[in-house]
Amino acid sequence: MIIRHMEPEDCGAIISAAPDWWGSTYASDMFSSWYIHHFRETCLVAEQGGDMIGFLMGFLSQTVPDEAYIRIVMVDPVARGQGVGRALYGNFFDRAAASGRTTIRCVTVPRKKDSIAFHTKLGFSIEPQEQELEGVPVCLNYDGRGGNRVMFKKLLVR
Repeated sequence: MIIRHMEPEDCGAIISAAPDWWGSTYASDMFSSWYIHHFRETCLVAEQGGDMIGFLMGFLSQTVPDEAYIRIVMVDPVARGQGVGRALYGNFFDRAAASGRTTIRCVTVPRKKDSIAFHTKLGFSIEPQEQELEGVPVCLNYDGRGGNRVMFKKLLVR
C-alpha cells in the first residue's frame, strides 16, 4: 500500500466510489477538484496495485493554529480491517505535527458504533457534551441542518 497526496484528477474516482464505500448516498462539494487543490497537502489517497482503496480529506485549521481537522475518511469495504484507515490517519497525524499542530479533531455520527470504536482505538477521546444519545455524548445540530455528531479530539505526542 502507498499513501500519496490527493490530486484534483482523483475527484472522479472519489465521487464514483463514495456511495458504495459509505453505504448510502453521499454527496459533498468537498469532492470537487477545487477543494482538493486548496487542501492537497492534507488530502490523502491510499492505493494498492494502482487502485484507490481509501482516502482521507482534512485540513489545517485557519482559525486555531495548533489544530487540524479530519473531515472525512472512506475505505473500500473489501480493504477494511487491513490497516488502511490506520495508515491514512497516521500519515495525516505526521503531516499535522510537521506543521506544528498538536490537536486533531474529527466527528462521526452516533449510529456508527464501529467508527466510534475505531477512533477510540486510535487514541481519540470523545468530547463531553450536554446531551447523550444511547449513552454517547453528542453535539446536537452539529451541521446546522439537524445532524448530530460525536466529536473527537486527539492530542499528538511530541
